[in-house]
Amino acid sequence: MRIPIQRTLFLILFFTFFSVSFVEAQYPFESYSSPNYTMHRDWKIYDRIDTKGRYDCTLSIDHFFSNEDKLTIQLTWLEKTTAMGEIRVFRNKSQIQNIKQPGSFSPLTMNGTLVIVSDINGDGLKDVKLVHQGTGNGIMGMLVKVMYLFQREDGLFKKVSFYDMMIDENRVERDVDNDGNYEIVTMNLERTNAHSYWAFNIFEYDDGNLINVNYKINYPILIQYKYKRNYNITEHMSRSQMKLYEREFPDEYDVK
Repeated sequence: MRIPIQRTLFLILFFTFFSVSFVEAQYPFESYSSPNYTMHRDWKIYDRIDTKGRYDCTLSIDHFFSNEDKLTIQLTWLEKTTAMGEIRVFRNKSQIQNIKQPGSFSPLTMNGTLVIVSDINGDGLKDVKLVHQGTGNGIMGMLVKVMYLFQREDGLFKKVSFYDMMIDENRVERDVDNDGNYEIVTMNLERTNAHSYWAFNIFEYDDGNLINVNYKINYPILIQYKYKRNYNITEHMSRSQMKLYEREFPDEYDVK
């Protein structure tokens, strides 16, 4: 069957326009540079709930440290303390840290935890970011637990964790002021004046803590939640009114 040339041209123009529009659509903060990173997901699962009341997922990253030593991370869910999980860190075969994690993990989604390696704070040392999916439905299915392991000069890690909401599997850090320390962008759902909005705040890791640095680029910003994905800052309120949605720390913020 021959397709009329007019229809062929229409289809070409339509899909070209659609593709370009889709590619170019982005949130305002996505115009800033992002760090180079590698992603890992090859977890080994040890299901010992029936025998030992625990569920472990282990992942190793070769040549992680500056001397090429291997890093291994083990996430542990414990039946007796379901409100508190464990993050165990190994250098080669030696355990170097056991970090308690409030809120624990879900055995249903642990083996899908995304692991990202990058120098996030620009100190020349590799850091680790873990994004652990929750088990909610609908909008609550976007709720994730984000855990950063910032490497220190002594080879140990500072753990920073919080709850966030993500539409995609990861929200990349952005260097909003070109200082080499990539800022962390968080997203929360807010409701006001009969509308729902995504509120975006900007944080920076400094001296073992997250610091709100919205002032660097006049954040937070609010983007109206719609059924069709929306990238535009709302015009329903002024930027000064958006300051009401600034957060000192992300939800369920924890440092160890």
